[in-house]
Amino acid sequence: MDAGYFLKKRTNFIRFYYNTAIPAFVEVRRCIEDELPPYDDPPWSNDGEPAYLDEWMDTAAAEQVQGLACVSLLSDSLKLYFLTLQERVVRFRFQNERTAFKNGFLAPNLQVLGEILELDWAECPADLGIIEQIILARNRGQHRTDLTSLEVVHDGKTLKKYPAPFFASESELKDWPREEGSLSWFLMPRLKVSKENLFEALEQVEALVDWLDSKIYAP
Repeated sequence: MDAGYFLKKRTNFIRFYYNTAIPAFVEVRRCIEDELPPYDDPPWSNDGEPAYLDEWMDTAAAEQVQGLACVSLLSDSLKLYFLTLQERVVRFRFQNERTAFKNGFLAPNLQVLGEILELDWAECPADLGIIEQIILARNRGQHRTDLTSLEVVHDGKTLKKYPAPFFASESELKDWPREEGSLSWFLMPRLKVSKENLFEALEQVEALVDWLDSKIYAP
């Protein structure tokens, strides 16, 4: 079975899904800003807030929810790719899967594949740090802790390992002091999925898969 082929069908779908969905939110924002229908007749209000502010803010939140959905699908696709290698391609087992995966599925799979295929991971062209952060971002997005907001912030554990996380706003990171124990650790930077970092993450996963395929199917 060509696991890499099916993984790439998923990454191509994620690109299509993102590129198709996001313009709808951008168009709503444009209509609000340009006062176009159906946002050309705002209701009367004396609170001083711009008309349709909630709807405008919802478009930004929707983009992030969409981005996180894509990251989640990418993480799950990578997990299924490794499972397929385990069960149908390379064929290997973990003695105790629960123990092996207690800190995530990436490291144990890389370790076992490295041993079986005699890999030097220093030669891998993919950025494994970015790939790990895909999984961390998925986990953070799926286990939210704040009912009052759709935003997701990075947790302290991730920031200790990745002080400049891949899924974050550069401007926000620039303004965020990194002294542990300071107030900044209670004001964690947000987990931000942009088109640029999402598509870079997709490319890194594909680079990993291409490299593994070249080793698995080497003559």
